[in-house]
Amino acid sequence: MLNTVQAKAIINKLGGTGTPPEYGIKHFTVGLDTYIRVLEDEYLDSFIREGGSSFKMVVGSYGGGKTHFLYRIREIAWKHGYAVSYVTLSPRECPFDKLELVYKSIMANLMHPMEEEDLTKPYEKGIDGFIRNWYVQKMDEFGKQKKIDEAINTYVKSISGIESSSFTNAVRHAFSTLNENIDEYERILQWLKGEEIDHDTRYRYGITERLDKTTAFRLIRSLAQWIRAIDYSGLILLFDEAERGMSIASSKEKRIALDNLRQIVDECGNARLPSLAIFYAIPDERQLLDERLEVYEALRQRLSGVLTRINPSGVRIHLDKLELEPIPFLVELGNKLADIYEKAYPTYSFVSDILNDTIQTFAEIAYGERYADVGYRRIFVKGIIQGFHLLRERVSSPVEKKEAEKIVRDEVRGLEEEARRPSEEEEY
Repeated sequence: MLNTVQAKAIINKLGGTGTPPEYGIKHFTVGLDTYIRVLEDEYLDSFIREGGSSFKMVVGSYGGGKTHFLYRIREIAWKHGYAVSYVTLSPRECPFDKLELVYKSIMANLMHPMEEEDLTKPYEKGIDGFIRNWYVQKMDEFGKQKKIDEAINTYVKSISGIESSSFTNAVRHAFSTLNENIDEYERILQWLKGEEIDHDTRYRYGITERLDKTTAFRLIRSLAQWIRAIDYSGLILLFDEAERGMSIASSKEKRIALDNLRQIVDECGNARLPSLAIFYAIPDERQLLDERLEVYEALRQRLSGVLTRINPSGVRIHLDKLELEPIPFLVELGNKLADIYEKAYPTYSFVSDILNDTIQTFAEIAYGERYADVGYRRIFVKGIIQGFHLLRERVSSPVEKKEAEKIVRDEVRGLEEEARRPSEEEEY
């Protein structure tokens, strides 16, 4: 249950940018029940936990709900005991044609399972916080034993089945040195983050590999194997092409990125990727599947199936093809946001008829902007929250159609200007 501060933070975030907050997603999720149920029942609660691996491509327009969907998957994954890394792909910092940068971003964003309320407080993400949490959990277990040093040594040696011996040595020694020698721990951590370390540290701990384009995928596989070895249900990787285009610019870079993607799709189902699920969200599948080059054709064949209730093996998830029609979708979303709004402003309650008329008006006007450069869902979210503020001021009179049209037009103009600018923002 949301408290006043949490509810107000959600309203402020959605009303300010139209992008979702990191927490509270389940309180305003609409139309995703079938996808979520299939993914949870068929994958997260069974197949992935049991050692399988899977790749899903999530397709949604700019402002059409990709980030919201990925955050909802993260919530479900945490509930089932998975480690998760949410990675924003971008041309400047994390293009998919450079897997070494993707690896760094995965490690920088790695998170152990968290409760919703944990996300409302300051928290640490990344491999450092992940290892510290792992260490605390295991030390709680070892604390009940008489010979704790022996127990630690035995446990560390038991960590095996990891493809990269350098990665194996790094995580073993990171655990061992965390309490004994923080300086050594920090040097080992530096390597796990994908950074260079000194020769002496490499020699002392048997860390011989360097992160580059030839080793990046092996280290990603090793990460998944390690997560499995230390008793998490598995690893969920959420890749979000958050900008309107792909995270690559030139045709050469695109071919490399798509070949990387093809390789990852092929690896899913391979024993070297145990208990791993990858969700790759893009704004337009035609960027991947329309051209007639060999790499595109190979990828198109692998991504041909659409996930549905009767075809849970399908690869593609279309966020613009939900069971609800667009306007009923927006109306239901508006009602969920109204509930959050009343929690954010507990001294105020909407008048039912006025609220319903206002939500319907904004839904119809926002859907009328469906051909704009920004998804009509984000337009609606920003517009309806302004509408709620107006209703709170007026108490007993609805937002007129002309007022709603002006609010929506202003939002469309602002969002389109933002969309034309290179942006690292997450999407609603």
